[in-house]
Amino acid sequence: MRPFRFLPKVLRVLLIINAVVFALAFIGGNILGLHLNLPGLGYGSISEYIAYFGAFWPFAPEQAWRFVTYMFVHVDFWHFLFNMLMLWMFGSEVADMMGTKHFTGMYFFCGIFAAVFSLAMFWLGMTNSPIIGASGALMGIFVAYYKFFPNRMLLMFFFFPMRIKYAMWFMVAVDVFMAHSGDGVAHFAHLGGVVGGFLYMHFYERGFGNLGKAFEKMRGPKFTVHQGGRSESKPREDSDAIEGEVFYVDENKRMDEILKKVNREGINSLNESERQFLLQASEKLRRRRGGF
Repeated sequence: MRPFRFLPKVLRVLLIINAVVFALAFIGGNILGLHLNLPGLGYGSISEYIAYFGAFWPFAPEQAWRFVTYMFVHVDFWHFLFNMLMLWMFGSEVADMMGTKHFTGMYFFCGIFAAVFSLAMFWLGMTNSPIIGASGALMGIFVAYYKFFPNRMLLMFFFFPMRIKYAMWFMVAVDVFMAHSGDGVAHFAHLGGVVGGFLYMHFYERGFGNLGKAFEKMRGPKFTVHQGGRSESKPREDSDAIEGEVFYVDENKRMDEILKKVNREGINSLNESERQFLLQASEKLRRRRGGF
């Protein structure tokens, strides 16, 4: 695990928000004994009020804020600690691979989808429990980790070594088997997060978020030629020199721009030219260091 200060910014923000909410609920309500007495709701601790207003209640789907707030509320210290460790361990590399925009989008998409999935199970009469915790969103992030690093080794339950590609389906099997156990764990939210994760990765791997670019690519790039006061669009030839096109002389400058793009949009956003440039740059660096 990398130090906190070296984590992607989006990950640090999520960890801090979760920590602040937990501190208010656990320390303020359970340790300091802070209470509120709101009209119509009565006397209760801060932790009870946070759980009441923050949890996702499947029988109150019209309260739309709950589709998001439940992700930042946790039952107890161990629930909070385990989820934050999972976010720290797996989220850091997924954020590096996907970039801030897609990581943030996937995190909230999977969390919301987990709540929607649980709501569907409630309508089918399969669950009636409220949901709290980041587990649904984190299961979606784990799907992305499974996609990027399927052969990485993981210590299941901190003891049993297992490859990610097997651990993924082991956890799904546990949630399916335990879904009706009544153990107080939101197994349907976990399964919803997995489904949401595969949905997001399906579109991400096929250029999700770049549909406009794909459409322009299918049409073919064009440039404008002025002839006798008329403007005519023609397909661009590779040999054409276009005014305003950027030619990189300074390789370091281009490297900086490519790395910023990876951080912003993820490695899948790179075109073939940018990928080749990175490969060539890494090869040059390896030779300078005397690598083989």
